[in-house]
Amino acid sequence: MEEKRDGFFSLFLPQVGMEFSNTDEAWMFWVSYGGQKGFEVRKRYSNKRKSDGTITSCRFVCANEGHRLNDKRDHLIKCPRAETRTDCQVRMGLVLDREKGNYKVSEVILEHNHTLQLPETSHLLVSQRKISEIQGFEIETADDAGIGPKAAHELASIQVGGSVNLSYTLRDHKNYLRAKRQREMAYGQAGSMLMYFREKIAENPSFQYALQMDREEQIANIFWVDAKMLTDYAHFGDVVSFDTTFGTNKESRPFGVFVGFNHFRETVVFGAALMYDETFESFRWLFETFLKAHNSKQPKTIYTDQDAAMGKAVKEVFLEAWHGLCTFHIMQNAVKNLAEADDEESCTPPKRKAEDSKEEPSILADFSACMYEYEDEATFQEAFNIMRTKASKQTWLDSIYKVKEKWAECYMTNVYTLGMRSTQLSESLNSDLKRHFKSDFDIIRFLKHFERVVEYKRNNELQAEFESRKKLPRLKMRTHMLIQASKLYTPIIFEAFQCEYERSMAAYTTPLEDKNEYLVAIGSLDENPTLEKEYKVTGNPTDQTSTCSCGQFNRIGILCAHALKVLDLMNIKSIPEQYILKRWTREARSGIVQDNQGRNIVEDPKLDTMLCYKDMTRKFLNLVHRAASHPRCVLLVNNALDMVSKQVEEEITGFPSAMEPINVPTNDSPPINLLSTASLKKKDIETKTSRRQRNWLDKRRKFAKKGGKEKENGSKKGGKKKENGSKEQQTVKKGGKKKEKEGAVQETVAVQNISPSISLPMEEMSEQYMAINTFSQILTGTVTDDVIADF
Repeated sequence: MEEKRDGFFSLFLPQVGMEFSNTDEAWMFWVSYGGQKGFEVRKRYSNKRKSDGTITSCRFVCANEGHRLNDKRDHLIKCPRAETRTDCQVRMGLVLDREKGNYKVSEVILEHNHTLQLPETSHLLVSQRKISEIQGFEIETADDAGIGPKAAHELASIQVGGSVNLSYTLRDHKNYLRAKRQREMAYGQAGSMLMYFREKIAENPSFQYALQMDREEQIANIFWVDAKMLTDYAHFGDVVSFDTTFGTNKESRPFGVFVGFNHFRETVVFGAALMYDETFESFRWLFETFLKAHNSKQPKTIYTDQDAAMGKAVKEVFLEAWHGLCTFHIMQNAVKNLAEADDEESCTPPKRKAEDSKEEPSILADFSACMYEYEDEATFQEAFNIMRTKASKQTWLDSIYKVKEKWAECYMTNVYTLGMRSTQLSESLNSDLKRHFKSDFDIIRFLKHFERVVEYKRNNELQAEFESRKKLPRLKMRTHMLIQASKLYTPIIFEAFQCEYERSMAAYTTPLEDKNEYLVAIGSLDENPTLEKEYKVTGNPTDQTSTCSCGQFNRIGILCAHALKVLDLMNIKSIPEQYILKRWTREARSGIVQDNQGRNIVEDPKLDTMLCYKDMTRKFLNLVHRAASHPRCVLLVNNALDMVSKQVEEEITGFPSAMEPINVPTNDSPPINLLSTASLKKKDIETKTSRRQRNWLDKRRKFAKKGGKEKENGSKKGGKKKENGSKEQQTVKKGGKKKEKEGAVQETVAVQNISPSISLPMEEMSEQYMAINTFSQILTGTVTDDVIADF
């Protein structure tokens, strides 16, 4: 009844004797009439029967009715609010018809004593502004997609033909989002987070999370992983990068993320964590939880930065993995610690400096060569000793030398790295996170925005998959092995393999005494060909194996040019099966993956539902677009939708089990009564100041005025030492109490306030670093002199 009358209310004027089935219907009529005429409406009063609460009479008035009451504090107000009441007499009164049970209009006054709104401004009246359920869904969807309120409101206005036709304003839009976030945080930071995880488990039972509590039952560390992360790790979890970053959430907690790359060498995420601190106990719990979530599958290689606590935890938990240090962070530290030698050289005369630069490279170039170039341990040792003589301070060189097996090229000949030499993937993801995050985000907004950034990374794989199926591989020569590789490998891996195959055509071989053993060197294609370093290759025609001393297949999973040359000499024209690494093939994601509860993982249980929604939405939009300009078609569509809506409701009500989602109970789902009592462990957040923080270069500078000022102020301070003595003793006592409290907390979770380590900006280092670590250069092992000179 209400829906049918709503379209015709604007055609009627209030009249005495009009009948309404209930007061809500009468109120809708009065609101519609107010919007048509251009005045705000208000409920004046309603009389109820004491026995059953039935409304016996009521009155609806113009919002300008009456006068504002006088306030005794009015004389204190400097800028009073504008007056809106004009004692307007417009009203409509209703009384209950006891015989029929409906309501009749008993009195009507329609003449206003104030200016009415124009048709162009009537939509701004409060009574005419309302966000419907569908509009609310669109607002939430735009917010989840990262679209700002202003842009989302403009888009909604364009869709309905202008803001005049939109039933809400930009302020209403922002208020709706603020109210939504307040509802999401109804249980507080910790309780709302647990509710968020609970909803994720209801959507997909394979979603997992874990919490580490302190002695006071406060949440210290948080780890979570969704179904897609589980399957990604099952297929591509052989090489993992882990790094932490700061400034992504309101609690100033370190945010850690486990990442790797897939068969298209695109970033994939294996898990995420919000940590209270960066202590050994926290890292050990995190790594153990990570392995438990992934069915105790150990990675073959894991890269981290030079954090001592993190390295100790990696050594204790990842027993089967090789631990590598991030070369990017090492080079940053080299710039900070070895720059003194270069600064001393800068003090030499220009002529002398030019002559020295021609004779020998800088100390940073020497360190870069030790990291990337030298494949022989003796050569590395000799070059490192020479570099020691150039350094003014050898403390940092001695410390980095102790862990040379984790970063030097000569010690990584047979280490399975897949071309990864740093936590650059983690740094790239952290950069994307900070591009979308703000440090004042609450925990729910943080989780949702992280989910959006991860989804963006996953879309890159879908785009790469689409391109690989659309475009044919570019073959430089049609041989059986290349045709086989083009069908097996993804495009980027095939390009790398084809590059190695092309280099094998320029290889020179020298047979050795033993059968099927060769020395292979790759020659250049210049007029005066030069040979690269020779490598020993051992072949076996029976087993179809070709083992090269360069160890490229063991490191990257792609046959090198030396091994391909020997396979050709043994008349093996296709890639042997043992040299086809599944993680590089187009079928890398084939197979069923189970979670730690033994359930088959379904990455997106709502995929079929969303496909149906997408198909029906397209049909309805096309239908509305065609029918909107024809009144008879609009009436036809409305009648059809009314009929279909009733049938759909009856179908859903009659078969609830077939339509409602099924919630699978899990042990990870928190009880409702714990949501309101859960709490996050608080961190001591440093207050922001306008003073610029001193970096490592500022701390090295010596100011001449500093010594003079200290001498001048020495006599003044001497007189105040005795007065401040008692105060210093008091602060010592207070400090002792603080230490006792901190010690009690550290029994369960070690507490440590760690500030971000000082480092060079990513923009200053990434270009040179990426120039060294392009995938083709990792395969060929070449580094240009220009890149080394930049360091």
